[in-house]
Amino acid sequence: MAVPVRVAIESSLRRFGIVRKVKRSQAVFMWNDIVGSPASNVSEAVSCRGGVLFVEVKNSVWAAELSLLKRDIIKKLNRYLGRGTIKDIRFKATGREFPDIKEKGGEKESTDIQIIKKRPLSRKEAAKIEEFAQHIEDISVKAAFIRFAITTEETRVMRNRILKD
Repeated sequence: MAVPVRVAIESSLRRFGIVRKVKRSQAVFMWNDIVGSPASNVSEAVSCRGGVLFVEVKNSVWAAELSLLKRDIIKKLNRYLGRGTIKDIRFKATGREFPDIKEKGGEKESTDIQIIKKRPLSRKEAAKIEEFAQHIEDISVKAAFIRFAITTEETRVMRNRILKD
């Protein structure tokens, strides 16, 4: 019986107990689409831990405004990610400027583009992921899981590097 790759990956993630973590990390990447303009021009989701989404905001005025919308934002996020995935949102006024995002032909385009070079994982880091996936019997699911896990880890490392700058 053929199983769609999406279903197989989700099943594998569930078996390893990391579905909720993956869904919570997706919330960070969905932020701009969920809040839309102009809120996405003055805020950025930076991480999600324990069901709490942490969002940096340009100033305290916007933090207060988004706090008033928090319940609706959480409902919208959970509609896409699954009930109970996001439990709270914490806003932090940072005073920093955010890239101006404009709609162009259905795609979002940033007017403040940063070029960030992706750093591949070390052999040791990649070996850990492969070791973690060794119990997946289906070769195509195993390969998809390894690619997914490596991309996720590279993204996390890159995001942490950006936040330190």
